[in-house]
Amino acid sequence: MHCHSCGTMYSTDRYVENHLYCTCGGFIRPSVVLFGESLDPHMLAAAEKETKQSDLFIVLGSSLVVSPANSFPMIAKEHGARVVIINHDPTPLDSIADAVINNRNIGEVLRLITEELSLN
Repeated sequence: MHCHSCGTMYSTDRYVENHLYCTCGGFIRPSVVLFGESLDPHMLAAAEKETKQSDLFIVLGSSLVVSPANSFPMIAKEHGARVVIINHDPTPLDSIADAVINNRNIGEVLRLITEELSLN
């Protein structure tokens, strides 16, 4: 959570307890991009740079139909990364993925991976 006016960060407890305004008077909102909002161009450029440098690109719980986020798996693939898509339903980019996991709870999949890695 953060203040829309001054940027002060808050825990979600403040929001849950219905304290919706910052000490500066600004509205406290979730620190996510909501539908219809623009992405920060600097953050988008940073994400693209990291994507191009990745060895493994994991998509968690995305339909991959909203732009520009749906372009990142392809960018990663074009720059040599392996792509893994974990989503309840199939996505339009499943065909470019090195591995696809559908119909599984993301938390369960990540827990299994963590357990497997800790055994090796």
